[in-house]
Amino acid sequence: MICAVLGAGAWGAALADRLARNSHEVRIWAYEPDVADTINDTHTNRFLAGVTLHASIVASTEMSAVVSGADVVVLVAPSHVTRAVAESAQPHIARGAMVIVASKGIEQHSLARMSEIAEDVFGREGAVALSGPTFALEVARGQPTAIVAACAKREPAEAAQQLFHAPAFRVYTQHDVV
Repeated sequence: MICAVLGAGAWGAALADRLARNSHEVRIWAYEPDVADTINDTHTNRFLAGVTLHASIVASTEMSAVVSGADVVVLVAPSHVTRAVAESAQPHIARGAMVIVASKGIEQHSLARMSEIAEDVFGREGAVALSGPTFALEVARGQPTAIVAACAKREPAEAAQQLFHAPAFRVYTQHDVV
């Protein structure tokens, strides 16, 4: 699968690495050019000190290059810019692409959850909320953790589970997004 990860902070980089280690083609969008450059050149990210990212991850600051043709879009931008990042990606997202939201928080002015923002901007129901008691650095280091892929529809949650699941990264499904 071609996976586009939108957000190259600690959590986005850790999830991109998890997807790459599960043999998916991963492209990651970075706001900062230096972050994209170091991911491409040294397979590191300043937000994940001491971690070497999978060498196959390709980083870019060009949204269209990251999102175009992706089967899966993982939204991992900070909550205060999630809507803007989603709106920037929206014209490039394939009609059938699965949307997974790993951004945490609530939009300040609307009080919308991040999955609600994704559904609003992308004009589709069934965004998967990926959340849990995880720490990016621990995930990137391969330490054991568990997370939940939640969606009102069973199939997208199970598909997200299959994308990310690994022996040290247990993914459980849930129908209750809230």
